[in-house]
Amino acid sequence: MNRLINLVAVFAILFLLGSCSKDSDDPAKPTEKSKILVNYPWRMTSVTDLSGKAIAVSQLNEETKAIADYMDIQFLANNVTKALERKTSQVLNGGTWYLLDDSTTLDIAVSGFSGKFTVAELTNSKLRLKRVMPVGGVDTETYMVFEPVI
Repeated sequence: MNRLINLVAVFAILFLLGSCSKDSDDPAKPTEKSKILVNYPWRMTSVTDLSGKAIAVSQLNEETKAIADYMDIQFLANNVTKALERKTSQVLNGGTWYLLDDSTTLDIAVSGFSGKFTVAELTNSKLRLKRVMPVGGVDTETYMVFEPVI
């Protein structure tokens, strides 16, 4: 009988521990910002300094120029991201994305466009990512500005 009581107690503890939920820490649970991000592909329209002044494309590195001139970035609900060629929509590159730190950081792992970006703005009409990047050969804090492709 003592064995049966111990067994029931063990199962009760396991049941209680298994039913605990950590919804706020679940990276797979969609947030409002992640829902906006996956609604449509995004096109880089400019790179600006912190005051909002546009930086000339000639001052940007080759990877950033390629994104600005030829690619749209698509974020999918399964945390897959794709770089699409603008004219043909052919997938040029792919990887993963995650919104972290209460949706203030966008972690992207794609060849040529990887790293953690600070999400300065994410609405249905604009995405601004803050990042240090080479401008005229000097590392500078910038905003990469994207608009949805509709």
